[in-house]
Amino acid sequence: METKNKKLTFKHYIIIGSMLFGMFFGAGNLIFPIHLGQLAGGHWLSAGLGFLLTGTLLPLLGIIAISVTRSNGIYDLAKPLGHHYATFFMILTCLTLGPLFATPRTATTPFQIGIATHVSSAQEPIYLLGYSLIFFLIAG
Repeated sequence: METKNKKLTFKHYIIIGSMLFGMFFGAGNLIFPIHLGQLAGGHWLSAGLGFLLTGTLLPLLGIIAISVTRSNGIYDLAKPLGHHYATFFMILTCLTLGPLFATPRTATTPFQIGIATHVSSAQEPIYLLGYSLIFFLIAG
C-alpha cells in the first residue's frame, strides 16, 4: 500500500500515539523503576540511566530504524544483510519475544504473587513446574 502522499488524520495520530505510549509505558515501567531504585541504593543514577537506555532508548532506536529504512518489519530490516541472516534474525527475535520470554512470564508472575509465598524455597521449582503445566493446559 502506497502511503507517501497520504495525510494522517487526527484519529490516526491518536491511534499511533496510543500504540507508542503502550510500547514504552507498560506495567514493568511503572513497578520496576521503584524496585530498581530501592535495590540500587546510592547507585541510583547509574541504575536509572541503564533502565532508561534499555527501556526507552533501545526501543526508540528500533522505531527510528524501521521508519528511516521504510521497512515493513524485522525481516525487511535485516534483508540487506542476506536472506539467511534475515530469516535467522526474524526467528531469533520471535522466539526471544514469545516462547523464551513473554510466555513463561505469564505463568511465573501469578505464581510469584499467589503461590510462591506459601511454599519453601527448596520446593518452589517443582511447584512452579506443576503450576505452569496446569496454567498452560487451562489457558491453551
